[in-house]
Amino acid sequence: MSSMSNRMVTTAEELLSLHEPGFRHELVRGELRRMSPAGHWHGGAGATLTELLARHAREHHLGKVYMAETGFLLARNPDTVLAPDIAFVCNERLPPARTRGFFPGPPDLAVEVRSPDDTRQQVHEKSLSWLHHGARMVWVVDPMAERVTVYRGRNEVNELVADDVVEGGDVVPGFRVSVRELFPNEP
Repeated sequence: MSSMSNRMVTTAEELLSLHEPGFRHELVRGELRRMSPAGHWHGGAGATLTELLARHAREHHLGKVYMAETGFLLARNPDTVLAPDIAFVCNERLPPARTRGFFPGPPDLAVEVRSPDDTRQQVHEKSLSWLHHGARMVWVVDPMAERVTVYRGRNEVNELVADDVVEGGDVVPGFRVSVRELFPNEP
């Protein structure tokens, strides 16, 4: 991969060739955003949900689950490429095998795991951005508060805690997990 100055990255193609070890990047309306690596609580909750969601999708032949490094090309001129912590795309929308570049369009389900430095407002705005660009559902997993917020629309937002159940609905049919199962236990 080639190395490129952050100031020069304004398109999806330039972002794809950016190499800056130790960081992930997103492109929002042509503006590069750098993200630091996640902490262990963030990673633990994300890994647990990825495992459960991927197993369910595979066993029921529903589609594909993507991990955090996967970019989704949401808009052009100026370009927007976002990378959720976890994403699910149903079979009908999967691009041909071995296609290079970012996924063309939004995932059906975008999952954001809230980091301690993320404000609730920042995560809320990003969730609404996913919906605006065509995601059918967004889950915000908050490891510190041990809750999951489910977005189906701007005015359809539900907070789930402890024994509540996160359901895939018509986006990931048959998927169900209690909120409590998503969070790593203290040793």
